[in-house]
Amino acid sequence: MAEGTGIYFEDHRESKDLGRLALRGGTASVAVQYGNGVLQIVAAVVLARLLAPEDFGLVAIVTVLTSFAPLLIDFGLGDATAQRSKITRSQVSSLFWLSSGIGLAIAVVVAACCPLIAWIYREPRLETIALYSAIPFVLFGVSNQHLALLRRTMQFARIAKIQILSTLLGITIAIFIAMCGYGYWALVLRPIIYSLCVAIGAWVACRWRPGFPVLDNDVKSMVRFGLHVVGFSVTYTVARAVDRLALGLFYRPDEVGYYQNAIALYDNSIFSVFAQLHTVGSAALSKLQSNPAALRQKYEAVLSAVAFFVMPTAAILSVTGQDLTVMLLGEKWRPAGLLLSIIALRGIFQVVEGSQGWLHLSIGRADRWRNWGIVSVVVQVVAVLGGLPFGATGVAVAAVMTSLLIAVPSISYAGRPIGVGAVLVIRAVGQQLIGAISTAAGGWWLQTTALTGCSSFVRIFLSAGFCISIYLIIVVGLFRLTEPIKVASTVVQDQLWRK
Repeated sequence: MAEGTGIYFEDHRESKDLGRLALRGGTASVAVQYGNGVLQIVAAVVLARLLAPEDFGLVAIVTVLTSFAPLLIDFGLGDATAQRSKITRSQVSSLFWLSSGIGLAIAVVVAACCPLIAWIYREPRLETIALYSAIPFVLFGVSNQHLALLRRTMQFARIAKIQILSTLLGITIAIFIAMCGYGYWALVLRPIIYSLCVAIGAWVACRWRPGFPVLDNDVKSMVRFGLHVVGFSVTYTVARAVDRLALGLFYRPDEVGYYQNAIALYDNSIFSVFAQLHTVGSAALSKLQSNPAALRQKYEAVLSAVAFFVMPTAAILSVTGQDLTVMLLGEKWRPAGLLLSIIALRGIFQVVEGSQGWLHLSIGRADRWRNWGIVSVVVQVVAVLGGLPFGATGVAVAAVMTSLLIAVPSISYAGRPIGVGAVLVIRAVGQQLIGAISTAAGGWWLQTTALTGCSSFVRIFLSAGFCISIYLIIVVGLFRLTEPIKVASTVVQDQLWRK
């Protein structure tokens, strides 16, 4: 037994410092994640100028086809380890070997399906791309439980550092390969390098080492919990991937490439934050699972604070998206800019939708999360089919409408067991929502009237300043909502005090 690993197996219990620890861990995690996002955008800028849209489209087709694989490998067992009130070393060892076995099995299945993927899309290059894309699945399986134990002890900053250093190395090697003229291979090898570095970093940061597995009732219970989590995760991933799958079947690879880079810019500026907040929110709220009243209060406060900052950011990205894309990626990517301006509006509503997992996991109802995943994939498929005849633009509009329709219902369903419903959601984010929509409308008006003759940089600068002013006037000046600012100020002071 490794020394100093007892902290990973302490029982969950409510603490007076829970809010402070969650804020500190969440802030550090999100801050580093934004740093990670900046690196991803820098990589997109450089690689977009070195590679063709077709290169991005080819790799995107394989990426979305295999996007479910990491979720099957995780099998919800990472959340099970982080959420479980009590857990033992032997139980985590069992989950480790299960994740590792699943990772290897999925890698073999994907490798076997390579010829089929190439045949379906009538593109021989996809066979080799899919083969190499299977390698990260093995690496993910052997690092899953180490990362989960770090999450259980709320060491989010350490996880974030592992991720950002892995991203940096992967990007550096990808750019070097692209400069050497190897085309899409830069995009293929990048996730392999990233996964290898994450696996090494996780084993170094978490000193626990797996032992012999056991199969007791608690392990079976965690596997059942994981089944429900992975049920939601797979359906939700399919819902997010169906747009690119459909575009790849009916449109050229370059069309998929435009859409993929628009999604990449959105993910690295807005959506990636939701993933980090999920790990923090579910782990922190799980410690309040025996106190529903406190759980509701904390959930409302955190949702309000997150919405205060993320909703206007999404609105500003929508207003400046086209200029930003052209300035970063080059003129040949202008079609992706229009798509980004549409897709960014989705972030206004995904603030609400993205918090549903905090509730499902903190109260131990992953089965309800799985059920909602089925609803979301059905809605998304119907929406994409409706937008597909209008090309990538129609699909982007469909994605925004989907988030708008399911945002509040997703929380009403998730929070029903503890009395969280539409009223609480509206109370938490209603003012921010009005401010964000007004900000987007005002920004677009400015773009299309007063700034049409300005350069891209000037339009971005003036539009962003105008949007921020509108938002603050409405939300802070009119509605007097200042609590999120106080929370942010407290976190900054806490971080400075630590230093």
